Amino acid sequence: MKLNSDFVPIISKKEMDHEATKFLRKYCPEALESPIPVPVEDIAELKMELEIDYVNIDEACETLGMMIFSDGAVELYDRENDQYVLRPYNRGTLLVESNIGDVSNRGRERFTIAHEIVHWHIHKLRFTMMGLKDQTLAKACRCPQEKAYNPKTPEEWMEWQADNLAAAILMPAEMFRKKASEIKASFKVGRKINDHMWSGFSPSIINELIIDGLAEAFHVSKQAAEIRVKTLDIKLMGS
Repeated sequence: MKLNSDFVPIISKKEMDHEATKFLRKYCPEALESPIPVPVEDIAELKMELEIDYVNIDEACETLGMMIFSDGAVELYDRENDQYVLRPYNRGTLLVESNIGDVSNRGRERFTIAHEIVHWHIHKLRFTMMGLKDQTLAKACRCPQEKAYNPKTPEEWMEWQADNLAAAILMPAEMFRKKASEIKASFKVGRKINDHMWSGFSPSIINELIIDGLAEAFHVSKQAAEIRVKTLDIKLMGS
């Protein structure tokens, strides 16, 4: 993998599925053989030997995750005492905002963990170099909720890469297409009665059901499944 002058990998969007396949071959080859929820926690803890810790990262929950690349102190929000404190952490600790750890946000939680392990997988060298220059605090990658759609800085490029590669890892292209075809085949478009009524399912309702089925099959959010459908240019009913 080539790096630019900032030690950030050079990966285009069209190369994301190839990089995801390489990652899964190493850490979870079964995810390339059948449509399954990729076990990101197991990959992080058992395969990559990372430690996951659920904490309050900041007061407004604007940061969903953080990957720590060097031993040292990290500034985190202490909700009980309503103040920021420095906490010591070891290199290889993956922090997840505890407020997204409930059942309703399970897809977002899994995506956050996938996002952080991507940082560890491809951005380690950049943070290692930064740590050599300044050892006062732990070198960590804070990952905000806001997405980097038009990346310009090294930090924005790393966030863009982590988002896109995490999606490709959680929803491997070939298996995602296979599952979409299976779900699509289980529905039949009904008959349109008028502009407002259908006898049976309309194409738009079936599209929603397919997205729901994909989100459930891969344990991701509906939004993530819908974006993946568009990224892979999968044709649903009536599209």
